[in-house]
Amino acid sequence: MTTFQQCRQALTGSACLDKVLSCLDKVKSSGTNKWKACCPAHDDKNPSLAITETSDGTVLLKCWAGCTTQHIVSAIGLELRDLFPGAKQPRRGPSKQAIQHERTVYLIGKAMLDNGKLSGDDLQRFNLAKQRLGVK
Repeated sequence: MTTFQQCRQALTGSACLDKVLSCLDKVKSSGTNKWKACCPAHDDKNPSLAITETSDGTVLLKCWAGCTTQHIVSAIGLELRDLFPGAKQPRRGPSKQAIQHERTVYLIGKAMLDNGKLSGDDLQRFNLAKQRLGVK
């Protein structure tokens, strides 16, 4: 069996079924989208773990000896969320904090500009904040 870290790293950014299966011992197909394996959450000599992949890519785990899904995924170094498909896309655009920072720079710069006290690097930074916020 591979190490927990290898299983966890392999899961990042792709479908999880192959990664889950690669972390288990004695994996055998038991039908369409179904497998059985030794349960990693207890001392299992004969496969008692049922693995099913649903049509949406969710991985279902059932230990017939009674282990919980939480115990099973923990035993192979994964988390429950790793059993569910989904685009783990990086966030697009700036964070809320970055936007708030640009607004603050813009408001301070606007107040200084209105008083005729904005020039040089400060004026450049003010214009950058305007551009980032889409202010005309």
